Amino acid sequence: MEDRIGGKVQIDSYSAYELELDDWNLDKVLDDIIMVQYVDVSEDGKEIIRNGIHVPINVVTYVWRVGKVILAGTACKTVKEGDYVVFPNDKGIKAANINGLKNICFLNEPRVFGVCTPKFVEKTKPTIKSIVKK
Repeated sequence: MEDRIGGKVQIDSYSAYELELDDWNLDKVLDDIIMVQYVDVSEDGKEIIRNGIHVPINVVTYVWRVGKVILAGTACKTVKEGDYVVFPNDKGIKAANINGLKNICFLNEPRVFGVCTPKFVEKTKPTIKSIVKK
Protein backbone atom coordinates (compact mmCIF):
# COMPACT_ATOMS: atom_id res chain seq x y z
CA MET A 1 0.00 0.00 0.00
CA GLU A 2 1.33 3.41 -0.95
CA ASP A 3 2.14 5.78 1.91
CA ARG A 4 -0.02 8.83 1.23
CA ILE A 5 0.06 10.44 4.63
CA GLY A 6 3.76 11.10 5.10
CA GLY A 7 4.79 8.24 7.39
CA LYS A 8 2.00 8.53 9.95
CA VAL A 9 0.30 5.35 11.10
CA GLN A 10 -2.19 4.34 8.42
CA ILE A 11 -5.06 2.96 10.48
CA ASP A 12 -6.96 1.70 7.42
CA SER A 13 -4.12 -0.75 6.68
CA TYR A 14 -4.96 -2.57 9.92
CA SER A 15 -8.78 -2.36 9.97
CA ALA A 16 -9.17 -6.13 9.51
CA TYR A 17 -7.41 -6.76 12.84
CA GLU A 18 -8.55 -6.16 16.39
CA LEU A 19 -6.12 -4.38 18.70
CA GLU A 20 -5.40 -6.25 21.93
CA LEU A 21 -3.39 -4.76 24.82
CA ASP A 22 -4.58 -6.97 27.66
CA ASP A 23 -1.43 -6.56 29.77
CA TRP A 24 -0.87 -2.86 29.04
CA ASN A 25 -2.49 0.54 29.61
CA LEU A 26 -2.56 2.89 26.63
CA ASP A 27 -1.48 6.32 27.92
CA LYS A 28 -1.61 8.36 24.71
CA VAL A 29 -2.04 8.08 20.97
CA LEU A 30 0.22 9.80 18.47
CA ASP A 31 -0.08 12.00 15.39
CA ASP A 32 -3.68 12.43 14.18
CA ILE A 33 -5.01 9.26 15.80
CA ILE A 34 -8.04 9.35 18.07
CA MET A 35 -9.37 6.67 20.39
CA VAL A 36 -13.16 6.72 20.61
CA GLN A 37 -15.62 4.70 22.65
CA TYR A 38 -18.83 3.90 20.79
CA VAL A 39 -21.84 5.50 22.48
CA ASP A 40 -24.43 4.09 20.05
CA VAL A 41 -23.92 0.43 20.92
CA SER A 42 -25.51 -2.11 23.25
CA GLU A 43 -23.66 -3.16 26.40
CA ASP A 44 -22.40 -6.39 24.80
CA GLY A 45 -21.20 -4.49 21.71
CA LYS A 46 -23.21 -6.61 19.27
CA GLU A 47 -25.97 -4.15 18.35
CA ILE A 48 -26.15 -0.55 17.16
CA ILE A 49 -28.92 1.45 18.81
CA ARG A 50 -30.91 3.89 16.66
CA ASN A 51 -33.97 5.63 18.12
CA GLY A 52 -34.29 2.88 20.71
CA ILE A 53 -34.15 0.10 18.10
CA HIS A 54 -31.35 -2.48 18.41
CA VAL A 55 -29.90 -3.59 15.05
CA PRO A 56 -27.24 -6.34 14.86
CA ILE A 57 -23.88 -4.81 13.87
CA ASN A 58 -23.18 -7.56 11.32
CA VAL A 59 -26.30 -6.46 9.38
CA VAL A 60 -25.32 -2.78 9.06
CA THR A 61 -21.80 -2.54 7.63
CA TYR A 62 -22.21 0.90 6.08
CA VAL A 63 -23.67 3.07 8.80
CA TRP A 64 -22.59 6.24 10.57
CA ARG A 65 -21.37 5.69 14.12
CA VAL A 66 -21.11 8.00 17.12
CA GLY A 67 -18.30 7.79 19.64
CA LYS A 68 -16.82 9.80 22.48
CA VAL A 69 -13.16 10.81 22.05
CA ILE A 70 -11.15 9.28 24.90
CA LEU A 71 -7.64 10.07 23.63
CA ALA A 72 -6.49 12.42 20.84
CA GLY A 73 -3.02 12.65 19.31
CA THR A 74 -1.09 15.93 19.30
CA ALA A 75 -1.59 16.41 15.53
CA CYS A 76 -5.39 16.46 15.87
CA LYS A 77 -6.62 19.87 14.76
CA THR A 78 -10.38 19.70 15.23
CA VAL A 79 -11.39 17.07 17.78
CA LYS A 80 -10.38 16.92 21.42
CA GLU A 81 -10.88 14.55 24.32
CA GLY A 82 -14.52 14.55 25.44
CA ASP A 83 -15.97 15.44 22.01
CA TYR A 84 -18.63 13.25 20.42
CA VAL A 85 -17.78 12.45 16.80
CA VAL A 86 -19.57 10.92 13.80
CA PHE A 87 -17.64 8.55 11.51
CA PRO A 88 -18.22 5.62 9.09
CA ASN A 89 -18.56 2.18 10.70
CA ASP A 90 -16.18 0.57 8.21
CA LYS A 91 -13.18 2.74 9.20
CA GLY A 92 -10.66 2.29 12.00
CA ILE A 93 -9.30 -0.48 14.19
CA LYS A 94 -11.76 -2.06 16.61
CA ALA A 95 -10.77 -3.02 20.15
CA ALA A 96 -12.94 -4.89 22.63
CA ASN A 97 -11.14 -3.74 25.77
CA ILE A 98 -8.55 -0.96 26.16
CA ASN A 99 -7.76 0.48 29.60
CA GLY A 100 -10.82 -1.28 30.99
CA LEU A 101 -13.13 0.41 28.44
CA LYS A 102 -15.29 -1.65 26.08
CA ASN A 103 -16.28 -0.96 22.46
CA ILE A 104 -13.28 1.09 21.35
CA CYS A 105 -12.24 2.22 17.87
CA PHE A 106 -9.03 3.93 16.71
CA LEU A 107 -9.27 6.33 13.75
CA ASN A 108 -7.24 8.93 11.95
CA GLU A 109 -8.85 12.33 12.56
CA PRO A 110 -9.55 12.93 8.82
CA ARG A 111 -11.98 9.95 8.93
CA VAL A 112 -14.26 11.91 11.25
CA PHE A 113 -17.29 13.41 9.51
CA GLY A 114 -18.15 15.86 12.28
CA VAL A 115 -18.42 16.73 15.95
CA CYS A 116 -21.87 16.43 17.55
CA THR A 117 -23.67 16.85 20.86
CA PRO A 118 -26.42 14.70 22.35
CA LYS A 119 -29.91 16.22 22.00
CA PHE A 120 -31.02 14.73 25.27
CA VAL A 121 -28.64 14.93 28.20
CA GLU A 122 -29.37 12.55 31.06
CA LYS A 123 -30.29 14.59 34.10
CA THR A 124 -28.22 13.80 37.14
CA LYS A 125 -29.83 13.25 40.49
CA PRO A 126 -29.08 15.92 43.09
CA THR A 127 -26.41 15.03 45.61
CA ILE A 128 -26.23 16.01 49.27
CA LYS A 129 -23.42 18.50 48.43
CA SER A 130 -25.48 20.24 45.73
CA ILE A 131 -28.49 20.54 48.05
CA VAL A 132 -26.44 21.87 50.99
CA LYS A 133 -24.78 24.54 48.78
CA LYS A 134 -28.20 26.06 48.05
